Amino acid sequence: MSSEKNCVSKLEEQNDCKVYSLLDLPEWTLLCILDCLSPQDLFRVAQVCTSLRDKTRIDALWEKVIKQKWGRLLGEAAYQEWQWHTTKIANTQTILSLQQQNQSGSCGSFSGVWPFINFRSYLENFIDFITLFKHCSKMALYICLESGRFWFPAQIYKTSKLFCYDVIVGYDSKRDTFEARSQTGGWRMNEQNIEWDMLRPPPTDTSPREVHMSNCVNDLKPGDQIEIQMKKRKESPFYWCYAVIGHLETCNQNVNDCRCQYDDNLVVEFKQYPPNSRNKRSVLNRNRYEERVSMLSWFGGIRKLDKEEEIEKWNNLFASR
Repeated sequence: MSSEKNCVSKLEEQNDCKVYSLLDLPEWTLLCILDCLSPQDLFRVAQVCTSLRDKTRIDALWEKVIKQKWGRLLGEAAYQEWQWHTTKIANTQTILSLQQQNQSGSCGSFSGVWPFINFRSYLENFIDFITLFKHCSKMALYICLESGRFWFPAQIYKTSKLFCYDVIVGYDSKRDTFEARSQTGGWRMNEQNIEWDMLRPPPTDTSPREVHMSNCVNDLKPGDQIEIQMKKRKESPFYWCYAVIGHLETCNQNVNDCRCQYDDNLVVEFKQYPPNSRNKRSVLNRNRYEERVSMLSWFGGIRKLDKEEEIEKWNNLFASR
């Protein structure tokens, strides 16, 4: 908002200038005007002439547009995947191969080996945007996000059991919702019509097939709110489950007497289960990174929740159950 005010004040100072075309304006004035336009207006201006087309493709304009709409959802992993695709498309041999095969251009990135492949992202039908990819990467990113061509990594919240799991998502602009495909179960559709507030960027760069290496376990104490990796079978991918650190059974829960923080055992309590449920509490060993606690559950790494917005999100999900 401050940049827009500065632009307006500078423009008012030019009231004695004679301007016959946008291109007659000083460079900074024109950029101020373009900076205030919506994406749709930028596309319209780009159709006027070659000079304006080039001005509207400046990365700084589209970085701002992307941040305004997509900033909350695009994490570091999504930007890394986009960089992977733009680098691949810049490869002349890749383009020639697609053109010879008369393909519209689609490619995906993955990690792991069969049958434990982890899909990381997917880009569809990009052959018509090669010039943009090479010279206007940010504008190309915006177009591919809005059109649903770029499937990027995210996580879906599940209210019923207070957990979230890894997917790659594509945008449906007609409904202003998302579709999700599994990262670990092949190219199958998991869910549709997913609202914005039920998604988040992955908080770590840990694959759902890997144990997250925790650096907070030895400092956890009763009352700390966490996310912990869980899975039902050893060969399954992990998901992240919300939990709270509890007291040992031998502790009287008096603040002055509590020594739970210094014990090798760590009590993890799950608010979503009733008090009499066998899943309500699990006792883990702080020194083991992956362990089987029961016939039904394997546990992995832990994230301590320090950000208020993360804690508030889980509390709101719990309240909405």
